Order: sequence, then structure tokens, then C-alpha cells
Amino acid sequence: MGGITRASKASRDRLSDRIAIGMLIKAFPPDEVDAAIDAAGVREQRSRALPARTMVYFSLAMWLFGGSGYDAVLTRLTTGMRWAGVTTGKRAEPSTGSITKARKRLGSEVMRRLFLRRAVADLDTPAVWRGLRVCTLDGGTIDVPDTAANLAAFDTAEVRMAALAAHGDGALLDVAVGSSDADLDARLISTISPDTLVVAHRAEPEYDVWRVAGEQGAHLLWRAGESVDLPRLRVLSDHSYLSRLLPERDPMARSIAVRVVQSSDAELVTTLLDPERAPAAELTALHRDRWRFAEVFDALQTESVALRSQDPHGVAQELWAMLCVYQAVQSWRWDGKEAMAERM
Repeated sequence: MGGITRASKASRDRLSDRIAIGMLIKAFPPDEVDAAIDAAGVREQRSRALPARTMVYFSLAMWLFGGSGYDAVLTRLTTGMRWAGVTTGKRAEPSTGSITKARKRLGSEVMRRLFLRRAVADLDTPAVWRGLRVCTLDGGTIDVPDTAANLAAFDTAEVRMAALAAHGDGALLDVAVGSSDADLDARLISTISPDTLVVAHRAEPEYDVWRVAGEQGAHLLWRAGESVDLPRLRVLSDHSYLSRLLPERDPMARSIAVRVVQSSDAELVTTLLDPERAPAAELTALHRDRWRFAEVFDALQTESVALRSQDPHGVAQELWAMLCVYQAVQSWRWDGKEAMAERM
């Protein structure tokens, strides 16, 4: 009886792996993967046991089977690909070293293109609040191996990342990697379209970031931060008040008109000055319901993420693959929530 139970469990485990790979292939169809491979210029010139297409799916599958070694991930992947009717290359059992070399041949550009293709599609999200398209800006750090190559590239054994996500479904719209939250925030906000409201819970509103938002014609709603001086200039009908955001390093620079909203969770500051157009209660609700960067880890069912790659090129490949898998998983979860809501 025990043998039958073990065999049955093993069979179910194999089926769940195949279904997971099948859903990954559905999210990133072979034609789309092949187009990204050709655009990145990494198509193999001869038949290989580990062709570029297989390695793209391998990079994605590493996030489905995070606790498994390279050989185990590849076995589960190729089994699932054949089950889904997708070619995998020559029948062989490549070594871990061969897989590492194949990852290096692939590079990170393919994964970046796959992510951006999905992110660009999500940019068409319609306005969701009072004529404004709402998105959240948040970020975090991800551990990397403390090799000499990684330390030279990132200064520490971690990568700092910031992301823009759509309000509601949490689809990622853009990401940036660097060493300073303020620089990353400014870089992302410089790419957004006018009539966008960016919600954030950063340590404090950086003047340069808010200046960039004004130049873009975008609006911000951020936590004020304890160290920011926001003089009370005029109290409004909803008990919020008008103030000015002043630059710390350049006293001659022009101040930015802002409105301060008190909430039970935090003091908020926004460029939406009219309480009729942007009621304080609604702003508080938007901030409370914002997307969090930790939802990336939640979607991947892990409390934290530690990358495997020993060099910055491999780190970039893993990061883009992680974001691709998050996009796919988040889309499935959101579709499931909507389907359940329609049945209720």
C-alpha cells in the first residue's frame, strides 16, 4: 500500500511540473521567445543540446523550481516542454558546466525583451481614478553571491531595484536597477506619461524626483516622511493643507506646491492640490491599497530572493527572468480573482 501511495504521489508531482511548464509556455509562446532570441542576436548557428529557446525557458523555470539544482530544473523543464509539444534540442544529459556555458551564451537581453514586451502591453491600462492612470512605485533589494565580479558591479552583495506597477492588478510597467532609491525613482518617473498618478511609500519625497514628475505632467502621492519640513500655508475644507516642498541643497531653486493629507497610517503629500478633484479620503485609500514590491516574492511563493549567478551578466538574466515569471503568475492570479468575482 505504501508503495502505491509513493508512486501515486510521484505521478502527481510529475504532472504538476508539466502543468507548470505548460502554463509558462502559454504565457511566453515559442514564437514570442524565438522573436526575442532573433532580436537579441543569440540564435545558435548549429544544432545544440541546449538551444537558445530551451535556455530561455530554463531561465524562467529556475524561478518555478528555486530549490532544485541545474540538472533537476532542466529535467523537469524538458519533460514539460515535450509534454506540451515544444521541441527541446538534442536528446542528451548536459552537465552543470554545460548549462552554465549555455546561460552565458544566451545573455540577458532576451529576457529583458520578453519582459518589456509584456510591460509595454500593460501600459495601455485605462485611467482608473478621476481621469488619472494610477500606478505604484516601490522597490527593494535582492541578495547576490558575494563574488569579486558581483561586488565590483554592485558594490555590495545585493542589487537594489525599483519598479512601477499598475494599481489593481499589480502588472509591472517598468523597472530600474542601481544603487540609489532617489536615482531609480527619478529614472522611472521620467518615462511615465502625463495624467498619471504615482503612489509611493518611500522614506521621504526627494525634491529632484518631484521636479521630474512636474516636467512629465504627472502627479505624485507619497508618504511625507518625518524629516521633511512642510510648512502649513493654508488649511483646506477637508482639513488637508497646502505647503511647499523645498530643495535641501539649493536654496535658490524654485519650491514645489504640494498638499499634505493626514491619515491614520501616515502623513501623505501630493501634487493634487484641489480637495474637490482629489478628496483626502480617496487619496488615503489609494495609498493604503498600493502595490508593494514584496508582492513579487509573494507571487513566487518565497519570503526572499537570493540569486545564483556568480557574475553581473548572469544576475541580470536572472532578474529579468524573475520579472517575467512574476508578470505571468500575477496575470493568472488576477484573472482567477476576476473570474471568481463574476461568479459571485
